Amino acid sequence: MAETELVVRPFKMIGEVFTGVAGVFLIITAVGQDWVEVQFFRTSHVITWGLWDICVGGVCLPDSGWLEICRGMLLLAVLLSLTAFVCGVVGLCVHSHCSKRVWFLLAGVLLSLVALLDLLTLIIYPVMFNMDIIHLQTDSHWTYPLKTWNFDWTFGFGWGAFIFTVAASVFFILPLDDKKTVSNPF
Repeated sequence: MAETELVVRPFKMIGEVFTGVAGVFLIITAVGQDWVEVQFFRTSHVITWGLWDICVGGVCLPDSGWLEICRGMLLLAVLLSLTAFVCGVVGLCVHSHCSKRVWFLLAGVLLSLVALLDLLTLIIYPVMFNMDIIHLQTDSHWTYPLKTWNFDWTFGFGWGAFIFTVAASVFFILPLDDKKTVSNPF
């Protein structure tokens, strides 16, 4: 007589670990103030802008809606990432094969949405920041000519979160056979 035993493949546990890492990276990205490092001619200091900074040291970005959209998308990504983490934990704890699969698929779909929101934020922010900086350079009241601007470490955490989120999503969505038949010789 053979009995069916439910096992959890390491891919799901790896997906859960990646979801946790991505969540931490997203939180660091969301609260970090160093997305872009800007250096101007005739000044020795460097100014950093993030999602929450519009004015730094008397230098202000134009008040536009793109920064609020980026903030909203990233905060939604953080919330969905935490929800996906909880779905993954529930999927690891449930004993029914069908329920386990549903929880893992839900976590994978949520993580795909998180990856999309993170990617959109990471694309929109530098494009719009560049347009605002160029606009400031053409303003007659602007006294600081731009020397250079570079992405800073918090922006890099955003890309790290994207990579971990995509990997976790793939690990959760993979349709692995979790049923294992064990023969009882006695």
